Amino acid sequence: MQDKRPEVFFEGSARPLLVGLLAVQIFLGYEWLISGLAKLLSADFATGLAGTLSDQTKDLSGPYKSFLDSVVIPNGQLFGYLVTAGELTLGVALIVAALFWMAGWSKLGFTGRQLVLAVIVLGGVVTIFMNINFHIAGGASHPWLIAADPNGEGVDLDSLMPVIQLIISVVAFTFLRRLRSAPRTQP
Repeated sequence: MQDKRPEVFFEGSARPLLVGLLAVQIFLGYEWLISGLAKLLSADFATGLAGTLSDQTKDLSGPYKSFLDSVVIPNGQLFGYLVTAGELTLGVALIVAALFWMAGWSKLGFTGRQLVLAVIVLGGVVTIFMNINFHIAGGASHPWLIAADPNGEGVDLDSLMPVIQLIISVVAFTFLRRLRSAPRTQP
């Protein structure tokens, strides 16, 4: 006898909300994918990362600056390749997971559903980590204050993306918990 789990999914009028949220995730995945592709196609991103970080972080101080100076900048090319690979992987993972959830949820078994949700949660945590690091390494000020330049944006994309991804990750984590804790039914 095979145990079956009940459907854990937004039904009825709530389905458009989930599809909208997953469409936002696809957009975020696209942003990561395009950013990674731009770095991959750039002849000097990986080799120039150390110089770029040295310039961007000259006014920073504290433990993060020490970490950049002692670990990242001396290994700039390696970190350049890691960032490129990370962005490409995140972009593909976020897009594919969202498409599987939107279009293939009913065809996925219990393990497949867990995998899709876990990829979204893990991808979200990694994107939040990367966005925060990019924000700090870029020497940006606190993201939620009034912009110094009146023609500038109130909140830049690198500050907004972690908040959006956190919301998506919490929704996916909630679904994962519901899926795993749903009572098993006999066929």
